[in-house]
Amino acid sequence: MKLFKFIFSFIGFIIKLLFAILNYTFLSIFKVIAFYFNKLRFSIAFKINLLYGFLYFIIVSLTYLVSFASIFYFLEEGNVSFNELTFYLSWIVGISILMSLVLFLIFGKVVVKKMMYPLKEMTQTVENIKENELKERLKTSGAKDELKDLAINFNQLMDRLQSFIERQKQFVSDASHELRTPIAVIEGYANLLDRWGKEDPKILEEGIQSIRDETQNMKALVEKLLFLARSDKGTQKVVMTPINLSDIVRQVIKETSFIDDEHEFICKGDGKVMILGDHHLIKELIRILVDNAIKYTPEGGTITLHAIRTSKSVLLSVKDTGIGIAREHLPHLFERFYRVQDARDKSSGGTGLGLAIAKWISDSHGAAMHVSSYEGEGTDLLIFFPLTASHLDAEPDKFKDIESIATETL
Repeated sequence: MKLFKFIFSFIGFIIKLLFAILNYTFLSIFKVIAFYFNKLRFSIAFKINLLYGFLYFIIVSLTYLVSFASIFYFLEEGNVSFNELTFYLSWIVGISILMSLVLFLIFGKVVVKKMMYPLKEMTQTVENIKENELKERLKTSGAKDELKDLAINFNQLMDRLQSFIERQKQFVSDASHELRTPIAVIEGYANLLDRWGKEDPKILEEGIQSIRDETQNMKALVEKLLFLARSDKGTQKVVMTPINLSDIVRQVIKETSFIDDEHEFICKGDGKVMILGDHHLIKELIRILVDNAIKYTPEGGTITLHAIRTSKSVLLSVKDTGIGIAREHLPHLFERFYRVQDARDKSSGGTGLGLAIAKWISDSHGAAMHVSSYEGEGTDLLIFFPLTASHLDAEPDKFKDIESIATETL
C-alpha cells in the first residue's frame, strides 16, 4: 500500500510539475508578447488578430491531439471494424470541434475584453469630467497604439480647454470689476443730484462732469472688450495695404502733443518707411504705446519714437524716460487686465487692456514685440515688422544694421 501511495503521489507530482511548466511557458510567452506590445508600436487590429491566431492555433492543436489520440486508442484495440472506427472518429472530431469552438469563443472574449479594458477606463474617465472639474486626464502609460495616441491628444485638448475656460472666467471677473467702479460712481452722483444737486449749480456741474467722464471710461472699456472679443473669434478685419509707418508716427506725435504739453515728444528715423499693414490698426497700436509711455513717465520726461528700416526688418521703437518696469512684471505685460501697480490700482487711469490689444495687432501683422525696461531708467518697446517685397528690391546700402539701431535706441 505504501508503495502504491508513493507511486500515485509521484505520478501526481509529475502531472502537477508538467502543468506548472506548461503554465509558466504560456505565461512567459504572453509576458514577452506584452513587453514588445508596450515597447513597440502595433495597431489594435494587429494585436487582436495576432492573439486570435495564436489562440486558434493552440485550441486547434489540442483538438487534433485529442482526435489522433482517440484514433490510436481504437487502432490498438485491433477488433474494431472500419465502419465503427469511422463512426467513433466522426463523433470524436465533431465533439472536439464543438469544444474547440466553445473554448475559442470563451477565451477570445476574455482576450478582447482584456485588450479593450483601457478603452472602458477611458470612457469612465471622460464620463467623470464635468464642467467645473476639468482636471481629470486619461492615462498614457499603456501600450503604444491608437488608444495611447487618442489619450495624448485628448489630454492636450483638455489642457487647452481648461486654460481657455480659466482665462474666460478671469476675463469675465476682471471685466465685471472694471465696470462695477464707473457704475457705482454714476449711481452715486445720480443720487447726489437727486437729493441736493437740483438747487446747487456747483454740485450739479460736478455731478454732470463726473457722470460724463465715467461714461466715457465705460465706453472706452466696452470698445476694447468688443475689440478683443472680435479678435478671439477671428472676426476682426485686418486690411493689409502698403503704408508709410513714418507718416503715422508723425501724425500720432502731432495729435498727442496738442493734448499733452507736459512731456517732450521726439521723432527719429527715416522719412519714408513702408510696411504692409492695416493703417487704422497700426495707428491704434502706436497710440496705445504712446499713451502707455505717458502714463508712466513723470512730467518733463521724454518720449522718443523711431521708425527705421533695417537689413532684416522694419523697426518701430517707443522709448520713454519714465519709472520703468520691474523684471518680474515683464512676462505679464501683455496679459489682459494686468497692471504693474498693485491689483486694481487705477491711479494710472488705465484698464489693463491696451497692451493686450497692441500685442494682438502686432501678432496679426506678423511682427515681433520686445520690451526692455529698468526701474528708474525708463522703458523701450521694440516692434520688428517683416520686410515686404519692395524692401527686398531696395539697394543694400539703404539698410541700417540692427546692432547699431539697438545701440542708438537703447
